[in-house]
Amino acid sequence: MSFWNIVKSLDFKQVWILFLWFLQHPLYLFATAKATYSTVKIAQKEFPDIHDEHNKANAFRHALWNLLIAKESAKFSSDLEDVLSWTKRITDWHEEFSPNKEMAKLMDLHNNKFGRNNFLYLKDKSTETIITTLKNELLNAVQVKQKSEFKNFENQLVYLDK
Repeated sequence: MSFWNIVKSLDFKQVWILFLWFLQHPLYLFATAKATYSTVKIAQKEFPDIHDEHNKANAFRHALWNLLIAKESAKFSSDLEDVLSWTKRITDWHEEFSPNKEMAKLMDLHNNKFGRNNFLYLKDKSTETIITTLKNELLNAVQVKQKSEFKNFENQLVYLDK
């Protein structure tokens, strides 16, 4: 889905909520935008034209996105709990408005959480180290086929399709 189609699909309430969040945390807006841009650029470089499917490349992209939002946001706040709360709030919001089937949404939320859960360990690492770490995690990524399986792999990346 194109950026413009996403924007057109938003309802007023969703846009208003997002606007209010950015008023409360204006510097996080810049951090989130920078992290989002970097994530898409890196995912395209590492996994050309396949990171928007429900595969390992998508798992990588979601974990990286959460890590980079938190890393960029931490430049504006030493309160890491607040940084991770912001990262969860904005990425959960994205999953709410983003049109996805249930399993794909669960996969994205799972991999988002994986990224946030690894932030404290990786927060002082370079982006290159984060990329390498996540690519290594893909070696242990698990294909899930049922909703009930997600809870079995809390410390692993998951994907739906090969």
